[in-house]
Amino acid sequence: MPSASIFRWRAGRGWLVLAPASTGDPDIRALAVARASADGSLAVAVLDGDLAAGDRRLDDLEELGAPSGYLVDVLTEDDATIETHLAETSICVLESDADVLTLKSSLMGAAMRGLETAFANGAIVLAAGTPARLFGRLLIPDLDSPVDGFGWLLGAIVAPTVEDLSEQVRSTLQIYTELYAVGIGARTALALGPDGQVEIWGQRQIAVALGQNYAVR
Repeated sequence: MPSASIFRWRAGRGWLVLAPASTGDPDIRALAVARASADGSLAVAVLDGDLAAGDRRLDDLEELGAPSGYLVDVLTEDDATIETHLAETSICVLESDADVLTLKSSLMGAAMRGLETAFANGAIVLAAGTPARLFGRLLIPDLDSPVDGFGWLLGAIVAPTVEDLSEQVRSTLQIYTELYAVGIGARTALALGPDGQVEIWGQRQIAVALGQNYAVR
């Protein structure tokens, strides 16, 4: 399990890149493309049915130098196709501003199995917008109680877009004292690599709040 400073994350040969805005930043996308293997493929996961937006992002990434790619519609394609197409990628982009619980449901099962395989094999997983929140240990829906995230960033709450962590997040840390929260600012990405690399891309606006019982391991 790689770790550096307070950050600990899922073991694998790939990079986990978390960014706050689904519109993203071309410099961040270009850095992600530069880290991807040239002999793989590009997948843009369509999480909310917006195929037109997926096509635009696919074209944009290919113009930045990404390998040729395809869309993976996690809402309509069969499980075997979803898992296989995501597992074979060298860079996979997940972005949406849809409801966080809806997105969590769409990524569970075949999609997550495919992402886990791709990441283990060295893929770049770029999660931008709401999907970035899903990769923490705990996520905070807008109106409901905290629920489990996918846990790739261990012990973490990924805050939604802000560099100054909200009162809601800080209140949650008073209950879940063993966790911490990381806020990722505009035009910034937190990039975590296979050999313990922790890189802050873009504007370098990162804030961290620790629960009082969080322990660095």
